[in-house]
Order: sequence, then structure tokens, then C-alpha cells
Amino acid sequence: MSLIGGNLEKKEIGLALSVSGTYKNTEIDKTTGHLRLTQIDVDSTENPIYAAEGSWTSDVINLGDIFNSYEKVFTTNTMNGLSSFAVLTRVSDNGANWSDWLPLAMDGTIQSDMKQYIQVRIDLFAGFVSDVFVIAKGDFEDNPYIKKHTNIVGDYVVPKLTSNTSSQTGLAFSETIYSTSFAAWKAFSGIDNSESYVTKSGVIEGFLGFYFNNEIRINKYKVRSMAGAYLSSMPKNWVLEGSLNTTDGINGTWIELDKRSNQSWSTNNTDKEYEFFNNIKYRSYRIKWTANNGHASYTGIGALNFYQSSESTLLLKRDYGFNMNIDSTRLESGSIHRQQITRSQWISIDRLDVKRQ
Repeated sequence: MSLIGGNLEKKEIGLALSVSGTYKNTEIDKTTGHLRLTQIDVDSTENPIYAAEGSWTSDVINLGDIFNSYEKVFTTNTMNGLSSFAVLTRVSDNGANWSDWLPLAMDGTIQSDMKQYIQVRIDLFAGFVSDVFVIAKGDFEDNPYIKKHTNIVGDYVVPKLTSNTSSQTGLAFSETIYSTSFAAWKAFSGIDNSESYVTKSGVIEGFLGFYFNNEIRINKYKVRSMAGAYLSSMPKNWVLEGSLNTTDGINGTWIELDKRSNQSWSTNNTDKEYEFFNNIKYRSYRIKWTANNGHASYTGIGALNFYQSSESTLLLKRDYGFNMNIDSTRLESGSIHRQQITRSQWISIDRLDVKRQ
């Protein structure tokens, strides 16, 4: 199963071919009228997935009294994209006894002998747009041998801190602090009304984040407004960044993951969530702002947290009973393949007396 890499090659047929031949994983495009591979599914982003290969075989063509005059099946050949095709012919004197299929020469010349009856076969092969293996939606819905297993359930993962060293998950950090009463960890304390993070007096710009002891992947975060009359001190413009090599949440290389501008709050202790695309696990995440909502002395944040994405794997289904001792180290995970096997074949595989040395 693969995506077509661009349009299939165009062929201008020199013979009078009917479209009523035999189709195998192929079809006539209703818009262009061209022969193409059959669409069999869509991927997770609704892009079409086509059969990896297919063919079309013409009806029998009776050349009548002009069978000695033809030379080529097609007169023009435009290569377009990574997909490919092959054209073959076979011939007969009586329409019943046929020669073997022979491919055309590079210039389209027919290699079969000159006879009264001819058939044309066109084989189509999809080209890959990348080396990424695409799993179609149908693989999850229809494959009777695999199941989806959730390893990580998505959730906000920064724990409620009581100090900057109170959790084994990691530690909070910031560029500056107003005082120990408004330290970085206060934004992760889980207390709605009384605690928050505030920058050093006279400093508007800054950053606030969390260093995780283990790399995680996040695709969402939330920012909570402060209590009291401090809504104007909330950040207005910022970027969310991730780092793989920071050692303290401040040094290292930082990658921009999300960008927001003109953010404001009208009520206290109110969360706003921000989603973004991310497929990489980072060690640390931080929001780095350049302006607040008008406060002249400092910037403050009521609370901040990061949402770890759900993660799933595919496992082979084992829904049958068998009188055997299963090794405790034996796993259910396995490779995905398209060739289906019967239950008896599956059990036969399990009966093989193969042990890991």
C-alpha cells in the first residue's frame, strides 16, 4: 500500500483501445479519463492511499486486414512523478491460442509477432512520496490480527510543587524572580488564589518553564491568569520553546514550537489552553514572553502546566486458548504485515520449539 508519487505517466495510445477491458486494482479517473490505480483507503490526514500495483487488460482487438501495418502501442510517453508503468502485448492467429506476454521496446515498438488478434496489458506501479511507512485507517479498523494498545494516557503532567525540589519529576525554572514568595515553582503549586510567579521588579520580559528528568512529548499547555487586580501583568506575546540539551532549563539550545500574540484575560484564575503540533520529545519546555498587558513594573503568571500526548502501540491479538507454558519474557508485540494467515497456521507457528539462547 503506498501513496502515488505525482501523476502516473501519460500514454497516447496508437491503437483503438476500448475502456471495457479487465481491471485489477485499477480504474478510469472520472475527471481526467486516465487509467490509474484504485484508491483503497485514506491516511490519518485524509490523503488518498492507492493500491501498490495494478493492471488493465484490453478486450481482444481484431486488426482485420491492417494487422501488418501497426508498429507501436503508444506514440508519446511523458514521465511524470515517481510512479511507473509497463505495457505488454500478446497476439493470436485465431483469437483462441495466444502467445506469451511480451513487453514493449523502450520506444513503444511492439515486440510480439504480426498477427490478426492482439491484446494489450498495462501494469501500473505506485511511486513513494517519502520513505515514511503510512498506516491507513483501515489497518486499525479491519485487521483481525492486531489491536491498538494505549501506553500513555494524555494528561497535564507537571506535579503540584511545594518547593523547587519537592518532586522527582523535575524542577521549575525562570529567568528572574520578584522574591522567594513569587518563585518559579509557585506557578506549579496547584493553588488557585494565593500563589503565582512574578518577574523581578522593573523586568517585563522573561521566561518560565519546567525541566523534566525524562524526555516527554507535549502538544498542549495552559496558562492561568493571576488573582486580584493583576490581569495587566499577564504575558501578552510569547513563544513556547523546547530543549533537548539544557541542563538547568536556562542554558542549551531551544526550538520554537508555538507562538502567540495579543493574549489577554478578563477574569482572575482563568485557564487558557493552547494546542500545537509536535512529534518530538524534549527535556524542557518554557514560555518566553516579550510583552505583558500593560503593567509597568513586572510580569506575572498565575499557573502554568504542560500536557503530555497520548502514546499507543500495535500488538498482535491472541484471543485463543492453548495448552502450553508461556515464557514470562514472551511479549505480545510483533510486526505488521498484510498477508493474513489462518488460525491453524497461527497455532502451528506457536508450536515451533524455538527458544532464545
